[in-house]
Amino acid sequence: MEDKKVVFFDIDGTLLHEGTYIPPSTIAAIEQLRANGVETFIATGRGPAMLSDIPQQLGIESMVCYNGQIVVHRGEIVYRNTLPTHALSRLTDHAGTNDHTLVYLGQDRGGATKPNDHVVEQSLGELDIPIPTYAPNFHIEQDVYQTLLYCTPEEEHRYLDAYSEFDFIRWHPHAMDVINRGASKADGIRHFIETNGYRLENTYAFGDALNDLAMLRYVGTGIAMGNGRAEAKEAADFVTKSILEDGIEYGLRKMKLI
Repeated sequence: MEDKKVVFFDIDGTLLHEGTYIPPSTIAAIEQLRANGVETFIATGRGPAMLSDIPQQLGIESMVCYNGQIVVHRGEIVYRNTLPTHALSRLTDHAGTNDHTLVYLGQDRGGATKPNDHVVEQSLGELDIPIPTYAPNFHIEQDVYQTLLYCTPEEEHRYLDAYSEFDFIRWHPHAMDVINRGASKADGIRHFIETNGYRLENTYAFGDALNDLAMLRYVGTGIAMGNGRAEAKEAADFVTKSILEDGIEYGLRKMKLI
């Protein structure tokens, strides 16, 4: 296993353009990557049930989900890390006093603290993610791996320094991911490679956004998309072309993986 290679791909802005479109060059490049014997993973802020048909289109059975909080290897969950219920309850009360919606994300479904929140519906609809049902006690009744907090950048200061248990990562003008403090896609990746005998120098990752930074810095070779944020490009070892300029194929060829 020492020379075995593995590549981790972010979804939105990396594999997927505007929530629905995977370039044909990306599909062909990943098919060639798998044919070359390289292990392939999706690494995403989404949950296992929020991926639509993306894994099927790409033939990928393994994934690092919820920013590293669940790891699935060839269809089997091999690692999980939930958010603490007591801290979620405090955040729930806090968000309620500010009239901010929370969306709790479990293994297979989610629940929201408000019904019919149009901002929730719009933001998740753009990503072709199922709209969660109204379930204000979801965090008490189900394991929660990630939470979405709906507030603006001007309002986020109310939360950022109030919770030693959580990190807050903005992914939308009106929403932040809430994850365990210090957690990231890199944690799920670390767990997988250490328990499966991969050498760090044989690991690669493609990403474009703020929740990809730790992953891009951790792996042997981090590759930022040409359409990615400046922070992602700074964190990466290599910047490939944009998603619509065959950036995945170009990057894999530059790394001599296909």
